[in-house]
Amino acid sequence: MPETAVLSDFVGSTTYDDVPPEALAHAKEAIRDYVGVALYGSHHEVGEKISKYISQYDGNGSVTVFQREAQSAPAAALANGAFGHAIDYDDTFESIVIHPTSPIFAAALAAAEEANTSTKELLVGYIVGCETTYRVGHSTYPEHYQKGWHSTGTAGSFGATAAATSIFDLSTSQIERALGIVGSASSSLKKNFGTMTKPLHAGHAAQVGIRSALLAQDGFTADPEILEGDIGYSNVMTTDGAYDPEEITEGLGEEWAVHDIGYKPYPSGVITHAAMDAMRTIVRNNDIVPDNVENVVVTLEDAASEMLIHAQPDDALQAKFSIEFCLAAVLREGDAGIHEFTDEYVTQQATRDAIAKVTRAFEEDLFGDDFAGYGAIVRVQTGSQEYREEIRYAPGSPNNPIDDDRLQHKFYECATSRLSQSEAESLEMSILELEEVSLDKFTDFLR
Repeated sequence: MPETAVLSDFVGSTTYDDVPPEALAHAKEAIRDYVGVALYGSHHEVGEKISKYISQYDGNGSVTVFQREAQSAPAAALANGAFGHAIDYDDTFESIVIHPTSPIFAAALAAAEEANTSTKELLVGYIVGCETTYRVGHSTYPEHYQKGWHSTGTAGSFGATAAATSIFDLSTSQIERALGIVGSASSSLKKNFGTMTKPLHAGHAAQVGIRSALLAQDGFTADPEILEGDIGYSNVMTTDGAYDPEEITEGLGEEWAVHDIGYKPYPSGVITHAAMDAMRTIVRNNDIVPDNVENVVVTLEDAASEMLIHAQPDDALQAKFSIEFCLAAVLREGDAGIHEFTDEYVTQQATRDAIAKVTRAFEEDLFGDDFAGYGAIVRVQTGSQEYREEIRYAPGSPNNPIDDDRLQHKFYECATSRLSQSEAESLEMSILELEEVSLDKFTDFLR
C-alpha cells in the first residue's frame, strides 16, 4: 500500500483508546510546555505583529487566539503557532531537528474549536499529528534539513494537517487529499533563522494544515499519493535516493513519537543547550564570576556551525543562534531565561565583554556517529585553573531529562507573564487532566 495511504489510514482510524496511557501523559506534558511559552509569545514582538496582522486582515471568528480576540480557525492557528515558537523556547524531537508542538497543537486546537469536539479528540489529533511530523521528517532526514529546509515548517505542516483531519473525522480518502494539498504549501527556509520569519514557520504550518483539512472536507482535490513517486514531495525535497518510505510505514501505532519529545530549559536554539548546561554547572559549582574568567572555549559538533551564525548578535532573535551570547549570559547570571533574551540585555556592555571571552570550535563526530549533534564540551580558564564539563545530550531531551520542578518553573515563568499565579495553577491543572475538562473551560484560560 502506498505510504500516503498507510499514513492516512492510521490518522483516520486512531482513537483515544488506541493511545497508551504513557503516551497520553507525555502529550499533556508537552502541551503544558507549549501553552506556557505561547502565552509569553502572545505579547512578544513577534506575537504583537502577528496579532495586528490577523486583526487587520482576517476579521472576527470564534476560535481562540491566546490572550487576544477570537478569529477564524486558520488565523488562530497562524497566530498560536507563531506564539509558541516566538522565542524559540518550545519543545523539540530529540532524534530530528523539528519543533513539533507549536504547529501541531495550534492546528489541533483550532480544529477542535471549529468542530466543537471534545478534549479527548483534541489529544488524539495532537498525538497523530506528532506521529505524522516525526515520520515524514525522518523519511527525508537529514538531507532535507541539510539542503536548507526548516523541517518545523515543512514536516510540521503535514503534522498540522493530520491533526486537523483527525479532529474533523475525515475519511481516509479525504485525508489523502488533505496531505496532497498541504504538500504544495509546505515551505520554510533555514536562511531565515535569527529573524521573525523563523517563528512564522510554525504558524504557517499550522495555518496551512487547517486550510488543507477544511478544503479536503469540502471535496477539494489533490494527488492522493503526494509522498511517493519521482516528483512526489519526499523525492523533490531531498537529494537523489535519500527518501526512505519505511520511516513512514514501519511500526505505526507501536511506538509513539511523543516519547521522543524533549523540552528546552533555555529560550534559544537547542544546539546551544548542552553547552549552556555545562557552563551552568561550572559557574554554579565553582562560584565563578566573569571578572575571574580569562577565556571560555566551547567545542560543538561540526554540523552546528551552519546554525550558530551570529557571533556578535545585535538583538535577542540573533542571540538565540549565538553560542557566544548564550554562554556569556550563563557566565553572567548562572542561568539564562526569558529575561536575558531581550534586546536590552544582549546589547549591554557587560554582555559584550562576556561575549568577547568566548571562543567556538567545531569537531566532526564529536561524540560518535550515533549522536544527533546536540552535545558540547566547555572549558573555562581562570588564571592557572581550567574547569571542563562535557554533556553528550541536550538537557531536556529523553536521553538527558530535566526534572519536573525545572519544567514547572519554566511553565510558571512564562505563563505568569500573562496570568496571575492562581490562574496559571488552574490552567496547569486543566492541562494535566485535559481529557476530563471541557474544551470551553480549557480555552477560557487562554483567551
